Order: sequence, then structure tokens, then C-alpha cells
Amino acid sequence: MPKIATIGDVNVDLIARIDRMPDIGKQVITKDFQVHGGGCSANFALQCARLGMDIQLFGKVGDDVFGTYVLVELDDNNVNTKNVRLTENKTGVTVALVQGIERSFVTFRGENASYNIGDIDLAKIDADIVHLPSYFLLDGLRYDYASLIDLLHGAGIKVSFDTGWDPRGFPKETVDPIFDILPKVDVFLPNIDESRKILGNDKLSPEEAAKIFLDMGVKVAAIKMGKDGCYVASGSYAEFIPSFKVPVVDTTGAGDTFNAGFISAYSYGRSLSDCARIGAATAGLKVGGVGWTKYPTRQNVNKFLEDNGYKGL
Repeated sequence: MPKIATIGDVNVDLIARIDRMPDIGKQVITKDFQVHGGGCSANFALQCARLGMDIQLFGKVGDDVFGTYVLVELDDNNVNTKNVRLTENKTGVTVALVQGIERSFVTFRGENASYNIGDIDLAKIDADIVHLPSYFLLDGLRYDYASLIDLLHGAGIKVSFDTGWDPRGFPKETVDPIFDILPKVDVFLPNIDESRKILGNDKLSPEEAAKIFLDMGVKVAAIKMGKDGCYVASGSYAEFIPSFKVPVVDTTGAGDTFNAGFISAYSYGRSLSDCARIGAATAGLKVGGVGWTKYPTRQNVNKFLEDNGYKGL
């Protein structure tokens, strides 16, 4: 079986469903409140595990109630968490306010912000591909991505990369280092809005954005477009893969579950169209519910694909 690792953010999500945002100094009543594990790297790891993959997670959490909670959840789902460091500081927390299918986030990064290359024992990475998400949230690691990828490539390990959204608004000082990273990336998995912000052009089509990334040196670019599908391209292939029409309850984590499905298939050497379709099926099943308990299993994904006329993972 192929082996996957991910290096990045681990936190807890506190999710409240509301009809509207409260006015300043006012209060609204939530219809529901849930606690789930979160963080793009942890989301990716858990979904890979649910898909039956051999997955290592590298990150850092506080030795507190939130850190204990998230590690127990990951361990129970067969994620290898031996390389998640415990510290005396605080675990990261994201408060998600959900209105219908839309959501807004308030994030305390906790130990995610201080996580750095010195925290990673590279000798313990046992993987065919390493996934690096949440570039904009990992201040301590951000400027070491290029050297980290060089070290991974030197060990014969491929790298996938997903910057995520920049809560600072994509200023030049955080965006510019990405252009040193992208030429080294094997698989780049941004969404279309992130792609446009990184490239400084809000009118770019997915095809145009993918071409620019490929010209920079990215081997595979998969531009996510939510309910509108995904555009996948490499030097010799390009195709639009539509999303599946599914009931939507909550889209939180959809991008991470897409990435997990895509990279799991990629690690098996599947075609890029299969990778995108498996990613779309994985994300499509996840958005039908809230939190990690709704992340689909390999059996769920394979049955869904087979029911729609496609080969499973």
C-alpha cells in the first residue's frame, strides 16, 4: 500500500449554526453546537485514514483538553499521530459560524503558528508523498517550505501543496515566497479564488491559472471550483471534471477531503481524471453532514462511484 504523510495544522473546530450574525453588543441563539477535530492537515489525515490509507500526521498541539480530544479522535480513526508534538502551550481552535451552507471562521492558531522545521524529525517521515496545506496559517514554517521540499525530494518523496486562504488578504510579503515553492511542487491543489489572489488577477479562468502554474514548474495543477467541479492539468493532459450533484449540509472541510481523495488515488498511480473524480466523490459525500463523523469511508466512496458508473479507489 502507498504511504502518505502530511505536515501542518491540527486544531479543534467549534461549530455553531445560526440564522444571522449578531450585531455588535448583541446576541443570537444557535440552533446547534458541535465540537470536532479540525485543521487542514488533520482533516486530510483523517480522511486518508478513512479511505484505508497508511497516513502519518506531523504537527503540534497543546497538552490541554482540546489537544487530548483531537489526538484521541485521530488515533481512533487509525491516523498515525506519533509525530504530533505536545507542548505546554495552547492547541489551535477555530470557531465556525454556519448560516445555511455558508460559513465564517474565527481562528486562534495556537501551536500551529509556532510550528517550524525544527519541530519535524525528517528521519521519521515514511511516505511516498507528503501533503503540505495551510501555508498562510503556519508562520513558523512558511519560509522553510522550499528547503523542506528539497529535503523531501532528496529522499525520493513527492510533495502536494495547498496554500489555503490567506486571512491577511494575500499581501506581497506572504504571497511572494510561494513563487519559490511552486516550481518544486508535484501536485498543487488550490481553489480558483486562491489561485486568482496568488496570481494577482481576479479574472483568470481555471484553464489560465493552471497553465501559469504549470509554466512555473508545477507538475500537476488541480484547480478546485466547489460545486462547479475541478480543472486538472499536467504537461500532457487537461480536463474539466464536474462535481457530483449531492445534498449539501456543510461545506467545511470539503477542500481537504477532496485533496485526500485525489492524493490517495494519485499515490496508487491512477489517472488524473480518476484522481479528480475520486476527490470529487469524497468531498461530495462529506458535505452531506457536519464534522469528522461524516467523512466517508473507502467503502462509502467506492459504492458512490460505482453507483454513478465510475471505478472506485
